[in-house]
Amino acid sequence: MAASGKLGRLRIGVPALIPRSFLAELIAQYRNDYPGINLEIIEGTARDAVMQLRANRLDVAFVAGTPHLSDCHTRPIWSEPLVAVLSNDHRLAGQSTITWTDLVGETFLVRHGGTGPQIHDHIMLRFAGRWPAPSILRFDVERGTLLSMVGQDFGITIVGGAAALQPMSGIVFLPIADEPKPFTFTGVWSPFNGSAALKNLLNIADRMKRSGDSPCQLRGGDHPTG
Repeated sequence: MAASGKLGRLRIGVPALIPRSFLAELIAQYRNDYPGINLEIIEGTARDAVMQLRANRLDVAFVAGTPHLSDCHTRPIWSEPLVAVLSNDHRLAGQSTITWTDLVGETFLVRHGGTGPQIHDHIMLRFAGRWPAPSILRFDVERGTLLSMVGQDFGITIVGGAAALQPMSGIVFLPIADEPKPFTFTGVWSPFNGSAALKNLLNIADRMKRSGDSPCQLRGGDHPTG
């Protein structure tokens, strides 16, 4: 049973585990199909996850973006639209969508952990060559705390659409109309890892992706409010 991936353990690195998100549904389906596998879930940044993979402390990591890692296997697993998070009192809060130009001059809040580093780099990319340059403040806080800070007018932030599946009071989630494509999340694992449990997880992810079981699609006008 261990050889077929029905018994044993699987160590998974995640940027966050948001209820009803693709990743949460993937893990729920895997636990249902393979109840004999002991899952260990470790949250952290992409950099930390890759370091743990290389040290054989993780079997697979799901990271934001599309990293190019010559010593690891990578595969795009799912994608989410990027959305802006603003306080209910923000001047743009009543709009159904916004653009990056609308956000020029705003103060952005990002986390040190989770997807924070990738979000930071994406904001810098979108504002390259614009004036004024974006003001980005980084905090060592959990995702929920950062969203609460947005609700208290510390600034705004950018998140993957899955975050909007858990609306909070005091904030709105707005699709970014001129964001060219959804934000990709990638599975990363060692080429030396022959775990059948890992293979089974990736197979389930592929089936969910093909069937379109992605619960975090936002369209213009679908902006949950707190």
